[in-house]
Amino acid sequence: MNLQECVALMPGASGGIGREVARVYAEAGCDLALGYHSRPDEAGAAGDYARSLGRRVRVDRVDTSTYGETDRWVKDVLVEFGRIDILASCVGAHLPQGFSLFTSQDPATWPAIIQAQLMSFIHLSRAVLDGMIARKSGRILSIGSDSGKVGESGVAVATAAHGGLIAFAKSLAREVGRHGVSVNIVCPGPTEGPTLEQLRRQGDTGARIVEEMIRRVPMKRLGRAREVASAMAFLASPEAGFITGQAISVSGGLVMQ
Repeated sequence: MNLQECVALMPGASGGIGREVARVYAEAGCDLALGYHSRPDEAGAAGDYARSLGRRVRVDRVDTSTYGETDRWVKDVLVEFGRIDILASCVGAHLPQGFSLFTSQDPATWPAIIQAQLMSFIHLSRAVLDGMIARKSGRILSIGSDSGKVGESGVAVATAAHGGLIAFAKSLAREVGRHGVSVNIVCPGPTEGPTLEQLRRQGDTGARIVEEMIRRVPMKRLGRAREVASAMAFLASPEAGFITGQAISVSGGLVMQ
């Protein structure tokens, strides 16, 4: 996959999947504007790796749950890099209560989950679209979740946001396809990383949930962040120019739709 001379805006670069997406994009030749909300060291490490490959990089703390801050960040990136070819959002919601039944959740946590998981992508898309439409070219991508297609126990509100993410991407793809802009979602299944490690730390119950996830995957293993990142890179590449409005599962066959 060749992303030479492309510029990617990548919020959520401090997460496990986000860091891997940044690495794969850098290896494909892409310059990077990385954003993070917390964990600056992780985002900085992703930036250092990209610089070691000769890429132009900037790393910023940004709260994409507010449109004003998102728009300011995008404008700053445009001043420095001149354009944004790819939006590759890896923003994920923090689940303060971990996996818990809906009736056990604190309602005060719900708005922040929806803001991070859904509204961030809406804000980012609006901020980058004018430039992409003017150039008649662009890729808009986000990490989603298979839960947005089929539901998932223990994360009902986050799952609702993922469902909205997919519906928004499909609707936006219909509006901007005529301008050469594609919009797609990559939906990981159970993937090794901080979220599943957090679940494992919830005692025997958490460990059994992870085991059950693996049992249900036809390939009988968890996914790897690199596999998700490779799908994000393909959808950003010229080879994926006729793919839009899709929510592509990277789940070992757990979800087949």
